[in-house]
Amino acid sequence: MNRDLDPLVLIRDLSSGEFELFKTALHTLTSKTFIIRGIDKERELYEFAMRNYALFEAWFSCMDADIIRDEGLGVVAFRGSGSTRLYFSRDEICAVLVLRLMYDEKKLEVTLTKFPSVSVRDFQDKYNAMTGEDIKKTALIKVLTRLSACKLISVESHDYADPEAIVQLYPSIPLSIDRSALDAAIAILENKGDTDDEDDR
Repeated sequence: MNRDLDPLVLIRDLSSGEFELFKTALHTLTSKTFIIRGIDKERELYEFAMRNYALFEAWFSCMDADIIRDEGLGVVAFRGSGSTRLYFSRDEICAVLVLRLMYDEKKLEVTLTKFPSVSVRDFQDKYNAMTGEDIKKTALIKVLTRLSACKLISVESHDYADPEAIVQLYPSIPLSIDRSALDAAIAILENKGDTDDEDDR
């Protein structure tokens, strides 16, 4: 047997309740990408995944995928390949970059809430400033809806276009785009801005 797959035998030692947790965790990771410790209903799944990390690693290796963890952030994430990857539109990519910057800024603030948060208006202002374009209402709703479905954020309102609505920033954001990728993306946006300025002259 492939040595990397040895932990698969641990599945036999799971109780019926643990096996249900295993199935739920697999479904959550493959459909929602992240398990986040700070979300109350996911704490048990997170702790189970951490205790049985070798089993998850072996399981996902069978589908040519990976599982990664960041105990500091309290996040376990699924990393697929090929058809299992999520693909974002340009607006969504720009939005994730903006949220990554805002997460870094907000995490330094002292707060009583579990997750850093911003208003929709704050997000819009930062997005517009970074991209040099005003995000339209339809695009804003579409972007926030998609990123919420991907468990990068949670919007505490049914009206995603409400400028006063609060957007919770999940710790899955920094795990979805690391600092080096963020710096590279910012450089591209800044160079685009310089090019635009030259074109205007």
